[in-house]
Amino acid sequence: MQAKRSQFAHYLNTTPEAQTKKWVREGVGVEALSMSYNAQVDTYKTILADEADSVFKNYDIQSSVTGKRIYREDEIYDTLDDIRRKAKALESQYLEIDMGKATGSAYVATQYDVLVVIDEFLGEDATIGYNIYYKNPKQGTATITDGVPTFVETASL
Repeated sequence: MQAKRSQFAHYLNTTPEAQTKKWVREGVGVEALSMSYNAQVDTYKTILADEADSVFKNYDIQSSVTGKRIYREDEIYDTLDDIRRKAKALESQYLEIDMGKATGSAYVATQYDVLVVIDEFLGEDATIGYNIYYKNPKQGTATITDGVPTFVETASL
């Protein structure tokens, strides 16, 4: 059975300076959100070889949210509008939860440190666009109680 887009939840911590994270689910006014992995590969050919060789370096993961419709009751919009008005970027955390993969009540999840920057504002349909740059992925699980996730990092081997 093919997974549905709605089974993948994305949460932004809207209070990165606070001791306790305030996870807010992204999706209000968003028609599409995907993660581009942008593989960084070093390709080279030595003078001794007839074919090039490639070495994987890392991923430069990014999301671009374009045309997010502005709903004033959307807490993520409030956070975006605040950084837009200050002409700043937001350093925070982002939580990706695969609600189609669970063990008991815990879902497979990844938490990232992120940088969020505004790309565009307003336009014909009162929208806001922004880019998310991901780093430092932490694997773990998340439980969701009353719509609020709790992330637990899995110990690495």
